[in-house]
Amino acid sequence: MFLSTFGRTLSRTTFANVTRTAAFKQSVNRFALATTFTPPARTFFATQFKANQQRQSVSEILRSELKIESDLTTADQTAIFKPYLDKYGFAIVETPGKNEAQIVKQTESGETVRVYFDVAQVANLPFDNPVPEENIPEESNPEEFDSLDDNFANVNVIISNNSDGSAVSFDLLMNLQDHSFYVDSVTPFKSIDEVLNESAEAQYKNDLQYHGPPFSNLDEGLQENLELYLESRGINEELSGFISSYSEFKENNEYISWLDNMKGF
Repeated sequence: MFLSTFGRTLSRTTFANVTRTAAFKQSVNRFALATTFTPPARTFFATQFKANQQRQSVSEILRSELKIESDLTTADQTAIFKPYLDKYGFAIVETPGKNEAQIVKQTESGETVRVYFDVAQVANLPFDNPVPEENIPEESNPEEFDSLDDNFANVNVIISNNSDGSAVSFDLLMNLQDHSFYVDSVTPFKSIDEVLNESAEAQYKNDLQYHGPPFSNLDEGLQENLELYLESRGINEELSGFISSYSEFKENNEYISWLDNMKGF
């Protein structure tokens, strides 16, 4: 029984092995045919043509958009800023390729006033009509007015003393709706170089520096006098209007430059 059973088992095993071997050979042959098969040349050219067609399509859209934006931009657009600049003695510091904009002026009292703002941030602020305080219900839901916080942009004013090089940095919040400024913090520096140094180390030290208490916690008389000091240096509603208009102008110019660079690529 043992030998007879072994023989039958061997026969079935041998047949199964032969069958699997044949199937394996067929599979190998099919794989060899598949890997040696060369697709028609037209497939490559069709893919290449499709890629070129897409590239051409993007290029045409960029060219069209660039023409539209360029036609809307006139050479004398900066003339609209001249009245404000002449009135307050500011000059625009050109910063091509950057979101940051800067204006600067010298005062009769021997100070240099620098104003910095982010044109992309200002240009993308939602411009909604302000909600009069009398129209806000006493028991209103605070979440309904959270969107008002989105109407503020950061503005940094640095005033330096030309005689000894000391400086004070004012971090302001500008409300685009009512063209008002709110002082967030006031930080004195022994040297203007500490403020203007753009190295990572200098910026890190400035971030760690004590920026004083919240402005609203200061003595009311000190708050009022600091606000009057800023107004006397041209930090007022007219500056807010200038920042809003100039941000739109510069952001559009940067967009045109971006379109041109993309088209070139």
